[in-house]
Amino acid sequence: MHLRLFPFFDEITAEGVFTVLRALLSVNPPNGIYVNSPGGRFDFFSSLGPAIERQGIITLSQDVSSAAVLLTLLGHKRYAFGDSTFYFHEVRAMIGDPLDEITICDIETVIDEQERIEAEDRENLEEWLFQMRVAQSWFLQFIARRTGVRPAVFLDLMRQEATLNAREAVHYGIIHEVLPIQIRESPLLLTH
Repeated sequence: MHLRLFPFFDEITAEGVFTVLRALLSVNPPNGIYVNSPGGRFDFFSSLGPAIERQGIITLSQDVSSAAVLLTLLGHKRYAFGDSTFYFHEVRAMIGDPLDEITICDIETVIDEQERIEAEDRENLEEWLFQMRVAQSWFLQFIARRTGVRPAVFLDLMRQEATLNAREAVHYGIIHEVLPIQIRESPLLLTH
């Protein structure tokens, strides 16, 4: 197998994913993406994802977290090294100064346990909760379509903040095959 992969090591952002798409549409494009990302945002995947997916690429994953799983799943052939990891967590929002992460379960708890939330605050929290649930539902449906595994299975993994190894990622349909670690040393693996 000859791999010329675009390296993606950054946080997932619309700008970063658009850079990947530009590389895939270039005159001498790589045949895939090497994903080693801490995750990030995914609200733009519904527009950029299909354009990447149409390229018929290979994805090779190393350590992939949250939204970076979506980038991995855009590959028609998906591989990982034997020591690769795939981390899942619930959709989170950042609030406050300094920034703190809040999950869907956190907001549900606040709404359920706070008897005296002012009407405006309750309405804001309920809207926030609705938007986060919509985002998480989209995320789960996307994963389910690409893997053939029920969304509830991935919701459980997200709530457990599970980290899967490469063999488990094959079991869940995230990748198709585990590659030997020695391939990582190949000078032909990555291209810019």
